[in-house]
Amino acid sequence: MSTRMFNGTVLTFGGSPVGGLVGLAYKIGGTWVDVTVPEDLIKLYELSTQPELQMSLKFKGCHTLIDRAKSAIGIVFSNGFYSTMPGTWQVGNFDYNGDQDAPWNSSAEARPTVA
Repeated sequence: MSTRMFNGTVLTFGGSPVGGLVGLAYKIGGTWVDVTVPEDLIKLYELSTQPELQMSLKFKGCHTLIDRAKSAIGIVFSNGFYSTMPGTWQVGNFDYNGDQDAPWNSSAEARPTVA
């Protein structure tokens, strides 16, 4: 799921940076679809209003998200381009891995909230 497209990219949650994003995938129902080129991000934006959508977020280092928190999600790319996903999102299903001899990584999932 990691790609060089995300070098220097930061995920924001509620307008605050929460971690260096290195991978992003989405699914509606079945299989995960990796976001590896800018056109994939456009497709994700178009699908983001569907309540069954899930996003998988992969971070370099540990993210600072709070389980079950709800807010706006934004992606700030290293070239200054900024994209905010429509609606409010809830995060959860966190995973952290690494040790003293290996870099730490973390992941989370996000879903749009239903009003």
